[in-house]
Amino acid sequence: MDKAPARGKGDLHPPSPAAVQARSSLPPFFAVSLAKLAIMNLCTLGLYQLYWFHENWRCIRRREGADLSPARRTLLFPFFCPACFGRIRAFDRALNGRSRLHSAWLATGYLVMNLADLLPEPWPLITLLAFAFVLPVQACANRLNAQVCTAPFDRNTRIRGWNWLVVGVGGVLLIVGIVAAFHEAQR
Repeated sequence: MDKAPARGKGDLHPPSPAAVQARSSLPPFFAVSLAKLAIMNLCTLGLYQLYWFHENWRCIRRREGADLSPARRTLLFPFFCPACFGRIRAFDRALNGRSRLHSAWLATGYLVMNLADLLPEPWPLITLLAFAFVLPVQACANRLNAQVCTAPFDRNTRIRGWNWLVVGVGGVLLIVGIVAAFHEAQR
């Protein structure tokens, strides 16, 4: 179910110029504002990153017609994070001739930050900041979405509905967790 597209090894080759030049009414990548991405990541204690990966892989599968499993690639994000970041960079290069997105460095930083969870208290708290390596990737994706879309699309900038519940409950849990981690470290 998770096979590479017919044109080659999907994670290693950029999309064809024809596929990139084709304007679409749908954004090529998951749309979310940087502020919302940061808030949701902090208030879900990092779980929003899994949603972010899943939605990007869904967009990639739809756009490329690739036979891949967004759920599998999300659950195995440490292995597929570089490929996701790389696909966004490849699309940028194919569309604009070059890309300033340093996807390999950002993926490496993201994965290293997630490994901080293995350190003694309070160091695992820095894993909450791993999303900082996703922000430049999302900024690039937002720019590409705006370049390619022919119709207005939801830029996902507002916190609404269930997001408020998550922000409220998660925000309290975040504060309690930080206080508890520092209290434990002082013992």
